[in-house]
Order: sequence, then structure tokens, then C-alpha cells
Amino acid sequence: METERYIRITNLCMLFFRAEGIAFSLYDEQDACQLQYPAEPQRSTAALFAARDPARTLDICTSPSHASYASIRVKGGWRIVIGPVYNARLNESLVDAFMAENQIPAAQRRAAGTILEAAPNLSLLEFFDKAAYLYYCMDGEILDPAVYFDLTTDRDSFTVGRDAAESLLERKENEKFHNTYQWELMYYDLIQQGDPERLMAFLMQDGSARLSRGTMAETPLRQAKNIFIGGITKIGMLAAVPAGLDPELTYQLIDSYVLDCERAATVPEIDRLQVSAALDFCRRIGELRLPAGISREVYTCMSYVRNHVNTPLSLDDVAAVIGRSVSYTGNLFKKETGKTLGNYITECRLEEAKSLLHYTDMTLAEISSYLCFSSQSYFQNVFKKEYGVTPMQYRRQHHTES
Repeated sequence: METERYIRITNLCMLFFRAEGIAFSLYDEQDACQLQYPAEPQRSTAALFAARDPARTLDICTSPSHASYASIRVKGGWRIVIGPVYNARLNESLVDAFMAENQIPAAQRRAAGTILEAAPNLSLLEFFDKAAYLYYCMDGEILDPAVYFDLTTDRDSFTVGRDAAESLLERKENEKFHNTYQWELMYYDLIQQGDPERLMAFLMQDGSARLSRGTMAETPLRQAKNIFIGGITKIGMLAAVPAGLDPELTYQLIDSYVLDCERAATVPEIDRLQVSAALDFCRRIGELRLPAGISREVYTCMSYVRNHVNTPLSLDDVAAVIGRSVSYTGNLFKKETGKTLGNYITECRLEEAKSLLHYTDMTLAEISSYLCFSSQSYFQNVFKKEYGVTPMQYRRQHHTES
């Protein structure tokens, strides 16, 4: 098993589930199930495609309960099956049929219902879009539904209707249903490069460009929120995780920004939040890069400190990471960064404190304890010395700006 490839695929699948609510199963080259999420109840998704063409990159079928599933083959021999989704309201009959075709025992009815409740109601074309998007995230290749489907021909288990085909062609001709792929690819690539200044220059240059402005809701505010949620998830899938940002941190940031989005009362607030979120991810990714003049040993120390700001770090802990003595590590760190290792630890804790003040409702006492400051008063003093404002003043200023 290619460990790195497996981790990347599972991380992207988890982000996809968090964004779309669609369950998934991951199979290896031998079609053995390596991961199914949610784990319970177990589902027989592979059997649905047993008699179908195994060479198809993306295949969609409908089960006897009228649930749609998509099989996506990605590089390395892996296969992802997503589903079920329905193009109908959930009812007890659907739950019964779903349980019967997957041989789910009655004791797991609640778990089965949870999977179906989380899944969106999608038309076939909408489901294809979701599956093609996941495939693009995995392998960077675009599947065009107008080419992939023969829009005038019935398939084994579905037909793409005339209205859907006409809608698709109209959107393509008008080029107004989404940004061009080129714009979006450039946008996510700039975030992944970790250069906030270049990203901001790009956004300022093309201020009219918007992410996914298709019709997704009945009101402008709900529309903007839905677009934001989709966009922030794409940043995680296409930029943050592939660039090496910790997946758990990525999930936390996405959740935090989604909460901020849901609290927003106007579309301009959401537009500002979208730019702030992109720049935040870009900055965090940039911090992962090996800076000029910084050795691998010192960079390893810096990364360790950034990822352990909520633990009682000591100089011995950091030196042990690179297998060096405290004196050697401290001298090398000071030589390359111009600051002591102790000062860098405090600096990273203060940066994390800003994030917690910005995005959470944690009290100063909770933040001080979480970041292992010796006391709340010490935390407040070093914060004001570093930034010129108290922690509470910083929090109020942020809320005023957003």
C-alpha cells in the first residue's frame, strides 16, 4: 500500500464528506475495502458495480432502492465509491429498502438513517458534478459531462433528460455558471504557493471574478453562504492538504470559518470573510516552506514548535526532535533566525492566541491555560508588549472589522 497516496486520498475523501454529506468507501487494487465512512453500518457498495465496465474512470449506477452511487477510479489502482444519494425526499420506505439491499440488521436502523439524512437530494447531473469534482481533486483531470455522457442516449440505469442537457449547454455557452477552470486553478494554485502578497494582487487585479456563482439558494444571503462553504472546502482539498498543512488543523479552520460565515448578516461580510480565509490559508501554507538561509534542522525545530504550542514545551523537547544538544540547537537556531528558541516559542504561542481570539469564544483564562502561559496576567502582558493592544482590545477590533 502506498502510504502517502492512501493518506492523501482518505484526507480528500473526508473533506468531501464534510462538505457534501455523501458517504464513501475506498477500495484498493484488489477491490478490498480499506476504509468506509461512516463506518457503521457496513454497506455492500462494491457489488453494485461488479457487472459494469471496470475500465470506466467514473461510473454511476442506481440500486434497487433507487439510490445513486458513483464509482471513481483514481491513479494507483484505487477506487472510491460515493453514495447513496437520492433524487427524492427521505422516508421510511427508502430506509427500509436501503437496509434490505445492504443487509443491514434492524439494530442499526438509526445509523442507516443518519447516513441517508446527511446525503443531499441530487439530480443525476448534479451528482455527476460532485463525483467529477472529487476526481479532479484526486488526479487533477477534468471530466466534461457533455463529452462523458451521450446526452441523447439512455444508459443502463439512467437517462439524462432534455432539460438537463439544454441547461448544461446553455451554461457552457454563456460561461456564467462557474468561473472558468483557468481562474479557479490559478486561485487555488496561488493559495498553495503560500505567497499572500501574490494572492492579494491576483484578487485585486480580477475583482470581478467570483467562486462558483451558480444558483444554489433562493436568497442572495443564503446563496453567498453556500458559495463560501463550498469555496472554503475547496481550499482545504485543492490547496491546504496537498501543500502539507495538517489535515486536522485544516478541518478545524474550515469549521471555524463556516461558523463565522453562518453568523454573517450581509453578503459583503461574507465576501470579506472569503478573502480573509484565503489569505489565512495562504499564509499558513507559506509558513510550511523552507525559508532561505534556514537549515533543515532549524526548520524541523520551527515546525515542531508551531505544532506543539499547546504543550509545555522545553528547550530539551525541541533539541530532542533533531537529536542534538540544547546548546547546539539553541546556538544554531539563534544564528539562522536571529532570535532565541525561547522567544520563538513565545512568538508562536502569541500567534496562536491571536487566532483563538479571532475565531473562538474562549476566555482569556482558557487561552492562557491552553497555550501554557504561566498565568493569565503574564499572557496579557506579553501580548500587549508584542502587539501594542491587550488581548480583549484585539478581539474587539477584529469583531468591529468583520
